[in-house]
Amino acid sequence: MNNFIQKGNTLTATLAAAVASGQLVLLGNSKLPAVATAAYVANTPGEYALNGVFELPADAPSTGAVGDVAYWDAANSVVTSTAAANAKAGVYAAPKAANDTTARVRLPAAN
Repeated sequence: MNNFIQKGNTLTATLAAAVASGQLVLLGNSKLPAVATAAYVANTPGEYALNGVFELPADAPSTGAVGDVAYWDAANSVVTSTAAANAKAGVYAAPKAANDTTARVRLPAAN
């Protein structure tokens, strides 16, 4: 197969803002959830994971069961169970109880 480029578990992207290692970001107009594999300064190419389960900051009031949809509240940089204007981050990979400030989230499979 002459046109194969990569498996696609990570993508290289250049973002306008600095990113911390392990930080969830939303890539492009599709708001594809991805996690930075290292810290990157603004306007520098970086590698972003598209698959896997990650422990991310979460809003304390939210709760969720395994498999429930988890959303990314970009304004507050936290996972939430509130859809509102938030982008889908994936699904809860472990129960999220009220007052937990982190959540384990499985990123959705990239299409």
